[in-house]
Amino acid sequence: MTNLENILRSIISGDSNIVSSEVLNEMIENIGSTDPILRDNLIYSAFCTLITGNHLDQQQLEYILNKLLVKKSIVLDIDKPITDSVFTRSFTILFYAAIVEYDSTKQIISKDLVRKVIDATHEYMGKETDFRGYVKKKGWAHATAHGADLLDSIAKHPFASENDAFMILQHIARFLTLAHGYQDDEEERLARAFVTLTKYHLSEDFIISWLKQLEQSLADKYSASNNELQPYYAQLAYKNFLKSSYFLLEKEAIQNDLKETINDLVVQMIY
Repeated sequence: MTNLENILRSIISGDSNIVSSEVLNEMIENIGSTDPILRDNLIYSAFCTLITGNHLDQQQLEYILNKLLVKKSIVLDIDKPITDSVFTRSFTILFYAAIVEYDSTKQIISKDLVRKVIDATHEYMGKETDFRGYVKKKGWAHATAHGADLLDSIAKHPFASENDAFMILQHIARFLTLAHGYQDDEEERLARAFVTLTKYHLSEDFIISWLKQLEQSLADKYSASNNELQPYYAQLAYKNFLKSSYFLLEKEAIQNDLKETINDLVVQMIY
């Protein structure tokens, strides 16, 4: 067992909550390791333990963000087809999401730095094409789900603008439209970001109009598909997204008109 692994296990167990810049650097360097134990169970778990326990100060959080931004980890090899770099992108997203979520209530990170993270997210969400969920022997890639988690964190951050909200809807539409048969609950994660967005930005009427336009776009694509599978998968992803959104809205007892519209759309797609 390496020294890094020992340190991470100590953090997770609660035996230590002090982390040096050297350890942070090692965590960042191995953020996309193809070893799922190191990547998921140790690095990411230790990071979550540190941030939820308030053990990382402003300087450390900003250091992590700046390091990842300079390395452009969120778009590493994004123009290449299916590669292991998706793990670096996907787990960079989780680090961003955790920090942005934390800062949404603390607001200790500079506005300029939060803005850079949001802009980097928009770039990433407009480019990602690796939609794999679980990868045999290497664990969770899950770029779609992790991206949705980051959109959720951004949607509730006070520094997010109305334009960011419009772009979040665009990203959700893109990941549904390009779906190739999600099987690891990606649609629910996208729905969570969507429902969060409805609480912080944009009018209910606008969001209802957006949903109807997306439904029509997907229906038109399916009608012209000549029995190709991808447009079918896109409609299926949209339907699953709507179902999850409905029950999330029901759980929080919000947006009744939107909920009714979603009910009508799902019934229309079923029958």
